[in-house]
Amino acid sequence: MTGQRWLLLLHQIPTKPAYFRVKIWRRLSSVGAVAVKGAVYALPGGEQYREDFEWLLKEIVEGGGEAMIWEANLVGGISDNELRDLFNAARDDDYAEIGKIVRSLMNGLSDASPAQASETTAQLKRLKTRRDALVAIDFFGANGREAVDGMVGALEEQLSACARSTDQMDDRIIGERN
Repeated sequence: MTGQRWLLLLHQIPTKPAYFRVKIWRRLSSVGAVAVKGAVYALPGGEQYREDFEWLLKEIVEGGGEAMIWEANLVGGISDNELRDLFNAARDDDYAEIGKIVRSLMNGLSDASPAQASETTAQLKRLKTRRDALVAIDFFGANGREAVDGMVGALEEQLSACARSTDQMDDRIIGERN
């Protein structure tokens, strides 16, 4: 077998408490796992990803559920390329969400006060942290990253222009006082 090696986490989680199911789903999302079918999640093969699944397995079992991790090659039903496409689609959705927020921030900067620009700068910093976390789980180079990186760069430029404009206005006010 020469295909990609995959790690699969199969789990059964108690229906109650509901928050536990959500907690596990969020953890699976945070490590970049995608649902292959029902309660079967995949990650590319590798030690770091195995460790991520081992932590999740432990958490599921401690929460009263059952889980197992398999290392496998796909031989039928879904191809390696189709599974990679699932990963890329999930990341593209995540990038699109960030892009939507960046567009909203850019639209709000056209007549922003210095305080609003400062708040936008803080929001941008949080978005960049979120984007960096997303890049870490973008295992196969989803297309959405380039667009988001371009939009983030454009927002940074727009914020720089706002700062320069504010500095020039401050210089004029100080000059008029003297």
